[in-house]
Amino acid sequence: MKFIHTADLHIGKVVNEFSMLEEQKHVLDQILTIAKEEEADALVLAGDIYDRSVPSAEAVMVLDQFLREATALGICIFMISGNHDSPERIAFGQSIMLEKKLYVEGVIRGNMEPIVLEDTYGPLYVYLLPFAKPATIRHLYQDEEIVSCEDGVRKMIEAAGVDEAARNILVTHHFVTNTGKPPEQSESESNLLLGGAENVDIHVFDAFDYVALGHIHGPQRMGRDTIRYSGSPIKYSFSEVFHKKSVSVVEIKEKGNVTICTRELTPLHDMRKIKGKLEELMSEDVYSLADVNDYLHVTLLDRQELYDPMGELRSVYPNVMQIAFEKNERKKQDEGLEQARISVKRKNIYEHFQDFYQSVTGEELTEEEEQCMKDTIEEIGGEQQ
Repeated sequence: MKFIHTADLHIGKVVNEFSMLEEQKHVLDQILTIAKEEEADALVLAGDIYDRSVPSAEAVMVLDQFLREATALGICIFMISGNHDSPERIAFGQSIMLEKKLYVEGVIRGNMEPIVLEDTYGPLYVYLLPFAKPATIRHLYQDEEIVSCEDGVRKMIEAAGVDEAARNILVTHHFVTNTGKPPEQSESESNLLLGGAENVDIHVFDAFDYVALGHIHGPQRMGRDTIRYSGSPIKYSFSEVFHKKSVSVVEIKEKGNVTICTRELTPLHDMRKIKGKLEELMSEDVYSLADVNDYLHVTLLDRQELYDPMGELRSVYPNVMQIAFEKNERKKQDEGLEQARISVKRKNIYEHFQDFYQSVTGEELTEEEEQCMKDTIEEIGGEQQ
């Protein structure tokens, strides 16, 4: 069984006032081409299908066209909702879509029922687990011990009675960590919950041969190769300029035999950062080095005031998204350092220890630890207040 794994399409997303719809249509066409070339049996869309819970009409039309062309290939499609999606909207027409082998799970509905596929190696069980907050799962199972996403995901998997001896795939959209270590993140991802309650550790997924993850925009493995974020197919922030966007091509043969490769995606317009003086950037020697239609973050090194630098830049680079001035950035850094120095000077020994303890452990001192520290400072003659 071979399938294409992607996620975080964010159809309808606007980046710095630029609509990404044309970029998205371009890359969705590439995904369909890859599915044909790889002779894939299935396509996995692991959440954040839309960028907003109420997508625009244009975004809905883009998804509709993509799914219509994908189902025409005769392959199975597995799609779940992410934290950006409206679960009910994603799940609309679910029963009708089954006729086209389009399996959609937007809302958690109790025990996960696997979709069973057959190949020469026997049955393959595909479980769909959309993003859900702990309170939703807690209400579903009437289990007050579910206080984190990990509690909820573990409960859902246990209730499903997954047979570890069988071949199992899970598609989910959660913030998965590797024994507490978080994935590499970018600025375009939104935090799900506060205080680490969103974390789901990889040990929860031991029963699955492959876990197709969504939510994080950089492609990466978590713990083992078969627990994987495919990453978003498009760069959605300048923190992603060095990402190599791709889809994961996963083939599962007999139990335990899983191979993974990636197929790179080529953007309609890349996202880049450039730096220099305005006059230099406007010269043909510079702008001819790369595609002037790329989405750009421009840092200007000019020290003098400039009249309408954005307008001037866009006369050559039409898709400039952001401008920064190095002199302003340095000023902000200097001001930040000065504020930090002032803050440090104002703190006493006890407050410094509080900060140090919290930065190392991520936790606050208990009342007992606070008193112990105060007593120690007093014994050595230090000041608390």
